[in-house]
Amino acid sequence: MTYLLPALMQNSETPTPSDNQAPLDAVNDVAQSTSEAAASLLGWFTSGDHKALIAVLAIATTLAILIAVRQSLIGILASAAERDDFSMGAITRRLLKRTRTHFLLIAAVYLIDRTIGLPEAAGTGVTVLFVLAAVIQGAEIVQEVTVSLIKRSVVRKSGDRAALASAVNILKWLASVLIWSVALLLILDNLGANVTSLLAGLGIGGIAIGLAAQGIFQDLFSALSIIFDRPFQRGDTVSYGDTWGEIEDIGLKSTRIRSVTGEQIVISNTNLLDLEIRNLARMPKRRVDTGFGIVYDTDPDLAESVIGLVASIVAETEGVELERCNFIGFGASSLDYELVFFSLDPDFKRTKTATSKLLLKLFRRFDEEGIEFAFPTQTLHVASMPDELALNQYANGAAQRFAPNMTV
Repeated sequence: MTYLLPALMQNSETPTPSDNQAPLDAVNDVAQSTSEAAASLLGWFTSGDHKALIAVLAIATTLAILIAVRQSLIGILASAAERDDFSMGAITRRLLKRTRTHFLLIAAVYLIDRTIGLPEAAGTGVTVLFVLAAVIQGAEIVQEVTVSLIKRSVVRKSGDRAALASAVNILKWLASVLIWSVALLLILDNLGANVTSLLAGLGIGGIAIGLAAQGIFQDLFSALSIIFDRPFQRGDTVSYGDTWGEIEDIGLKSTRIRSVTGEQIVISNTNLLDLEIRNLARMPKRRVDTGFGIVYDTDPDLAESVIGLVASIVAETEGVELERCNFIGFGASSLDYELVFFSLDPDFKRTKTATSKLLLKLFRRFDEEGIEFAFPTQTLHVASMPDELALNQYANGAAQRFAPNMTV
């Protein structure tokens, strides 16, 4: 890893940090030298030296210019942020707002040190502070760019904010961990700490953690798969197996579903993706299959007119569309018809309401037309016998009943 501090301090006679120090020792040494440099710089500013006064004025002027440029650019880009919160102009505006004033102050002091020149001890401390502030500010900028691009991609691909709510928390956490880990290593490396052994230890620890938390990482990557592949998102109604309900939340490890019966179902992301999932929210319209039967005493011509009658009833009913109506066979006690139609609103409750209206209209119209609905019935036909034959059968039966009791 290339040092930044030695490159910035190449014209200085102050020794550069050693790369053999432990991290805590390196931090303590830099903190001590920075405190000494700050004291030296403050004493120089208050000494009344002509050059010190010029340096103070130059630092104040440079800082004022940097702040003015930042605020001007933020104002110019405000209109872009209002039109589209995820445009490049809006992202740039957020980056400018996250540019810290203390970083601009340290940058102004560093620029004056490079041009006018500060005392040697103070210059070393300013260089160290500038590198640290630049790494931290750079990490914030990279984090903001990463999160903003994630938001931009998710919103523009999915077209809604529900997917954004599920994605940002997961990816922002991952990006923050990665970015600030790299920033910390850069800081320690430039302070002269021996990060090689630290990286080796982190590598071994990472392998151990990965093996121990294998299930958690599987669920985490499953969550990312759900977010980017988008088989469903928060607010969708899904069904799998014998369960169906509304997606309430997609978390790092599990997904929470509110069942239609009211209870909350929690299932791991990995197990959920292993199932066959039906996303009911993405139906353009909901299909309804039903049927009915009319009595066998119905006149054939009237039975034939049932199909057209049903079609007209469906056409008169708002929110439904006929797929087909057919006579399908002779049932045990009815002439059977099938009715298939679509509810133009796929919402389950609205579909049930539309179905109820349609069936009630069908019931009223059939009553007006004199068409009777069939219900399960059985007809018993009893055939009559000639009197002489019935008398003979009765006599034979009586003889058989008394025969066992007779003795000769």
